Amino acid sequence: MIHVLDEALVNKIAAGEVVERPVNVIKELVENAVDAHATHIFIDVTDTLISVHDDGVGMSRLDLEISILRHATSKINSFDDLQHVATHGFRGEALASIAAVSDLIILTRRKEDMEGSELHVEGGVMRSLRSLGSPIGTTVLVRDLFFNTPVRKKFLDTKEFERIVEFLEKFSLGTTVAVRLKLYDKVVLEVNADTLLDRIVQVYGLDVAKHLAVIEFADSGIKLKGFVSKPSLLKRDRSQQAFFVNERLVESDEVSSALYDAYKSILFVNKHPLAVLSLTLDGVDVNVHPTKKIVKFSSPEKVYKAVFDAVRSIFREQSVEFSMQGTLPERSFSFSTEENRRFQPDTQRSLLISSPKEHEGYVHFPSLRLLGNVAKTFFLAESPEGLMLIDQHVVEERINYEKFMAQYMNGAVAVQELLQPEVLELSMKEAMIVQRNLPLLQTLGFSLEDFGETTFRLSTVPVLFNRVKGVELLKDLLTDFREAEKEKIVTRMACRSSIKAGDFVSSEEMYALLKKLDQCEFPYTCPHGRPAMVKISLDDVEKMFRRKGF
Repeated sequence: MIHVLDEALVNKIAAGEVVERPVNVIKELVENAVDAHATHIFIDVTDTLISVHDDGVGMSRLDLEISILRHATSKINSFDDLQHVATHGFRGEALASIAAVSDLIILTRRKEDMEGSELHVEGGVMRSLRSLGSPIGTTVLVRDLFFNTPVRKKFLDTKEFERIVEFLEKFSLGTTVAVRLKLYDKVVLEVNADTLLDRIVQVYGLDVAKHLAVIEFADSGIKLKGFVSKPSLLKRDRSQQAFFVNERLVESDEVSSALYDAYKSILFVNKHPLAVLSLTLDGVDVNVHPTKKIVKFSSPEKVYKAVFDAVRSIFREQSVEFSMQGTLPERSFSFSTEENRRFQPDTQRSLLISSPKEHEGYVHFPSLRLLGNVAKTFFLAESPEGLMLIDQHVVEERINYEKFMAQYMNGAVAVQELLQPEVLELSMKEAMIVQRNLPLLQTLGFSLEDFGETTFRLSTVPVLFNRVKGVELLKDLLTDFREAEKEKIVTRMACRSSIKAGDFVSSEEMYALLKKLDQCEFPYTCPHGRPAMVKISLDDVEKMFRRKGF
C-alpha cells in the first residue's frame, strides 16, 4: 500500500543527499556565510562538535524559525530565479537536512536588532526558540552529527579531518573572505590575504608559489584566471587542484580534461599539476547535483577549448616544448657525427653477461653481450635472438623493490642513522597524514619525532634507499601514506630511489645490475607493470633491411 512519508523521515532522506560526511556540513554552512556577506568565517571542529561563526548580516527571529524548514530559502522566489541562481548555499533543504541528523543550535543577530535569537533543533524536532544576546552575524553549532542515523555514522573514518582541511584549503582560494579553521582549539588553517597568489602562499607555502604560472585569458564570452604549476612542480595526486565556476567550487570533467590535455608530453606517469582556475561565463546549470559540486555547461566544448588554450599558451610563452604524438614519416633518419653521438666512450666495450663458467645461477636471461648505452636511458645488448633494449630505471626499480619487500616481510628492514637529522616541514594536512602513519613509517625504516606543530625530525632511513634525501622521499610518499597501501608505498620508494633516465651508468654497473635482475622473482617488469626490456628479433631486423619477407 502506498502512503505518504512523515516529515521527519523525509528530512532524513534529504539529508542523505546533502550531508554524507562532516565536510558536507561545513561546505553548506560556509557557503551560506559567504551569501550572508560575511568578511570572516571561523570554523571549530572536534569529534562531536562542528561550529561555524560568521560576521554576516544575520537573520531575524522569523527567518530563523523558518530557516530549518525544507525548501525555505531567501535565495529564490520563482522558477526563473532557480535557472539563474548565482549564490552558493541556495537550496532550502541544507539546514533542514543538517537539523534532521544532529543536535543543532543557531544563534543569530542582525545589525538593526537590539538582541539576537537562538533556535535549538534536535533530530529535526524544534526544542526551543528564544531571545538572547549575540554578536552580529550567525553561529551554527552542530553537535553529535548522525546520532540518530547510526548506519551512516559507522561509515565515518579517520580521514574526516583531512577531508575538512582539504575542502577549506580549496574553498579559501575562491573567496576574499578570511577563513580560520581550528581542530581541537588548534589553528590549522588561516587564510586572510587579499590576492589569490598570497592566499596560495598561505595555503600551500612559498616554495609552491615560486613554481606557478599566472593565467589571464578571455575568449568567446569566457573569462579564465588563476595559476597552474610549471613542469618543475608536479604532485602525486589531484588534491591541490581547485576549479571555480562563477565563484563556486566545483568538479568539472571538461576543465580537468582540458588541463591534462594541455600538459600532455610534459607530465610524468602518475604526476599531476597544481591548479587554481576560476571561470566566469553564462550558461551554467548548478542544479544537477544536490550539493552543487557538479555543474553543467550549455557549451562544454567552448569551456574545454578556453581552458586548453589558456594553459597551453602559458607553456608556449615559456618555451616549454610539446611533442605531438603521431606517425613518423618515412626516411625520417638523422645520422650523428662523431662529435655529437650519444654513446659514452666507457660503454663501447662489449661485455659478455653470461659465459659458460658464469652461467650457473642465471635462471631467466639468455647470454647477453652488452653493446653500450643509448641516450643514458637504455642498455643495448645482443642476444642469440636479436637485440635487447633494457630500461636502466626499470632494472634497478625491480631490484630495489624485491630486495626491500623481502626485508619488510621478514621484519628486518636495514636502517642507517643519519649523521645529521633532517627536518621535515609540512602543511597541516600533510602533518596529519604523517602523524597517523608514524607506526607504518617506523616499520619502513624511518624514525620520526615531533619537532613543532607541523615539523618532524628524521633520524634514520632505509639503507636501500639512502641515495635519495630522506625528507624528499617522505614528501613524495605522502599520497600513498594516505591510501595506506603498503605495497604501493614500497613501489614508490623503489621508484624514487632508482637510477633515472639521463643518469650515467658505467659498463661495470650495467653488468652488476643485470646479474641482480636475473636473480629477481619477476624480472621482466617494474612494480608498476612497465616492461624492463624490449626484444627486436633478428627476423624483424632483416625485414627492416628488406633481407626477407619482401
